[in-house]
Amino acid sequence: LVGDGRNMANRNSKDKSYYHREKMEDDTVASFAAATAECAVARVFNAEWHAKVWPAGEHHLHSDEPDVGENIEVKRVRTPDAGLVVREKDRTLGRYVVLAYPIPETGYTQVDVIGWIKADKGWQVGRDSGEGYVRVPQKYLRAVPKEGSNE
Repeated sequence: LVGDGRNMANRNSKDKSYYHREKMEDDTVASFAAATAECAVARVFNAEWHAKVWPAGEHHLHSDEPDVGENIEVKRVRTPDAGLVVREKDRTLGRYVVLAYPIPETGYTQVDVIGWIKADKGWQVGRDSGEGYVRVPQKYLRAVPKEGSNE
């Protein structure tokens, strides 16, 4: 429902300048997969997932809100070996950034929460894209808490 709601709310809205439509997947799939990634990260870190949907015209009112909990940004990837994107804004806001891979073969019902890094550390070890973000190889990510542990 959240993915569908976000997709409908953003229909006909303008993409961010760093989006490359020719490289993107269909919005209906992307919105659903991103929502499942956020939900999975919330469960793994035992944090609240707001699951908010707002009209495109109100996006500026929510642009500094984290995806999960009080300070977690979720980056969903389409391939399990992709690096983690850390944006300047993530660093400025002092976020934790988590890499998640919703698995297409499961209908996106299973998500591999790959790892996390504090954004300022990611900014130090990541490779500069020249487009306002760095890409952090997975070897620098910290493991996610195991189910039932107190990590």
